[in-house]
Amino acid sequence: MRERFFRIIGALWLSTLVSASLSTAQTVNVDASVNAKSIGTEETVAYTINVSGSDGTDLLVPPAPNAEGLTLIQSLPSTQRSVSIVNGQMSQSFGFTWIFRPTREGNATIAATTVKVGNREFHTGPISVTVVPQAQRPPPRRQVDPFSSLFGNQVDQAPEAPAAPSNTDLFIRAIPTARSAYQGEQVIIEYQLYFREGIQLRQSRLTDSWDAEGFWREELDVETRPVPRIVVENGLRYNTIVLKRAAVFPTRAGAMSVDPLKIESEAMLPFGNRDPFQSMFSLRNRFSQVQLASSKVTIEAQALPGNAPVSFDGAVGRYAMTVTTDRTNLKVGESIQLTISIAGKGNLATLSSPKFEVPNSFDLYDPEISSLLDRSGRELTGSKTFRYVLIPRSNGSFEIPPIEFSYFDTNSKSYKTSKTDATPITVSGTATTPDVVVATTNGMPVDDFAPLFTSSSVWKQANPASLHDRAWVYFLLIFPSMVLLATVVIKKRRDKFSHNVSWARSQRAHPLSKKHLKQATALLASGDISGYYEELERAVLGFVGNRLNIAERGLTRERLDGMLANEGVDVELRNRLRNLLDSCDMGRFAPSSVTPENMELALDEASSIIPDIDEQTAMES
Repeated sequence: MRERFFRIIGALWLSTLVSASLSTAQTVNVDASVNAKSIGTEETVAYTINVSGSDGTDLLVPPAPNAEGLTLIQSLPSTQRSVSIVNGQMSQSFGFTWIFRPTREGNATIAATTVKVGNREFHTGPISVTVVPQAQRPPPRRQVDPFSSLFGNQVDQAPEAPAAPSNTDLFIRAIPTARSAYQGEQVIIEYQLYFREGIQLRQSRLTDSWDAEGFWREELDVETRPVPRIVVENGLRYNTIVLKRAAVFPTRAGAMSVDPLKIESEAMLPFGNRDPFQSMFSLRNRFSQVQLASSKVTIEAQALPGNAPVSFDGAVGRYAMTVTTDRTNLKVGESIQLTISIAGKGNLATLSSPKFEVPNSFDLYDPEISSLLDRSGRELTGSKTFRYVLIPRSNGSFEIPPIEFSYFDTNSKSYKTSKTDATPITVSGTATTPDVVVATTNGMPVDDFAPLFTSSSVWKQANPASLHDRAWVYFLLIFPSMVLLATVVIKKRRDKFSHNVSWARSQRAHPLSKKHLKQATALLASGDISGYYEELERAVLGFVGNRLNIAERGLTRERLDGMLANEGVDVELRNRLRNLLDSCDMGRFAPSSVTPENMELALDEASSIIPDIDEQTAMES
């Protein structure tokens, strides 16, 4: 019994210690806000101090703040306590609210105050409020008796129009990490949606294609079901979530702009003085259409310094290079795999392989290129790998010279070079050579005499027919000409692929589009909605770019429409293409708004638009 008593006491002491440590580990935040920045002379304003991160045991009720141009209605505040659980962690917050009434028109100020939490003091900032004549304010909403709305005559009551939020209640803010950058440097643009507490949104969708002409852009991952974060802006409390995050890389020097992000949604304001019973049965009518757009982001791109190393090929960011070989000892005819891996932060998609030389007795083949991009963070990171295959033709000791990779470091604003050591290669064995014919002293080959014939019948049987009677003789005569003709045709085709870029891209248009459509079908089956619509867009835009020999990256919808019109594509087909691209944007940025039927229709439309564009552009050419 005594042992059990001590166990209970020890458990209570341990739980008290843990809870005390957890409470002290929480970060206490104090902020002050008002429910409106502009009020009428006959209205009131609510001033609230919110304290989060405290369990309330050491929290003292703060004194009412002083005010200029406002008078306090009640000295004791109304208090609120809220508990929230996010990711399994519980947090508490306490609110203290005072009501003020204006004493005059003009600017009014609620002074700063002090909040004590234990032995710590937190100071709030002053908040300004504008008092305007009551005639300039919208009429107050009519107070309705809930019982009369349930049982009374509703025929004579006109439905109340839904109130639309103002630009201070709901807005999008574009936040770039920098307004000035070097050409090729990574700039992150984050689009945050701010909305006042109590506002509800639904059916949000993109209304226009977001474009960044003059930039290479890469989309970064954002949470599909974000938890709103509470912030205070200019004395008003907002919920904020991240709508979009993208990495943009300037492709040239000069001032360039990123288009605003535009969305269309339906918003519902809080109940206010509306009849709560009527509101429960008329939610559909209480939502109003809103269109939101962020501001345009302008970035000044600077040209890179002119003292670039010889091995510099346009890489900007922060990188590290590693070079490995699978072996250094081999035989003639065997292969070596040389792997160059570049990892870091920057535009890895356009990164090219470092140039290097190999010994003359080695055959070097084009590399196999693979990329691994991490889009989950607040900037684009990853790695790019180039795998080369080398085959020696002779034996001996050789050396692969040092490999250099240079890049412009955005931190130090200088060029940096990573250089490897030379790689020794030892090749053993003997190269294969053609058989040597041994000759006699008089010049005749050894064993070049047939045995004596002893029977005339054998000679008659072995006597061949005339050469002009055998078909293979004629085949041997024309075979060299056929080989020569095939060589000329292949060489001309290769030269045409190398020099006639427009023709080469046109030839590759159909295979590449089929490849992307096949990948889109696989993503559709796996349920990857964003990846599915991205592959559809690549299939259509890639086909148009290859067919017309234009760079589809960074191409606006208007320029694309104009180029297709110049190629003779009719208006109906161009509108179909624009609608498909808009559907792809909606599916990528608002995947929850699409249905399986819409996805199937988009795949069918993409499969029909590609041959239609091919037919009309072929007729024009």
